[in-house]
Amino acid sequence: MTVRHATSVDLPRIGVTATKAFSDDPVMRWLYPDDDYFELSPADVIWMGARWLGTNSLWCTEDAVAMAGWIPPGRPEVEMPPNERQHPQWRLDRFAAIGATMAEHTPPEPHWYLNMLATHPDWQRQGLGASLMRPTFDIADDMGVPCYLETETVANVAYYRHHGFEVRGEWDVPLDGPHMWGMLRTR
Repeated sequence: MTVRHATSVDLPRIGVTATKAFSDDPVMRWLYPDDDYFELSPADVIWMGARWLGTNSLWCTEDAVAMAGWIPPGRPEVEMPPNERQHPQWRLDRFAAIGATMAEHTPPEPHWYLNMLATHPDWQRQGLGASLMRPTFDIADDMGVPCYLETETVANVAYYRHHGFEVRGEWDVPLDGPHMWGMLRTR
């Protein structure tokens, strides 16, 4: 299995991979509670991919059935294409609530941020996620900075603990949002 930097050509497949991988995710189903999830999510993942590509921090398998989107220390700004999607106000309110809550719990020290790790359900439990995290773990270790993520399920907390992350905090997102854990990997 080959892990490589993704390109813009990979984004449509990454959009499908992430959408299928997160179909039962508490945050995604809170943001997209209706059947429109499968219609809207791929385009939103592709839009987010522009940030990962802009910082050269999007990794995927050769066939893009698994991906890891990271944001480097300092969370540098990148030029993003306009998001032309017109979300309803309730969804915009939820985006704002989760964004503010996550920002409140973000570690102040420089860190690599694992924004999204996804494996298509047909290829899960084969070590692809671990392989996709490894290149950035190596970079972070060389830089002497930790890695950080948020997750929403007890099973994911256990998965990320297995990869060196420890719970740093937990909270509930306002507006009846999901419970979340912030996790830090320091080695």
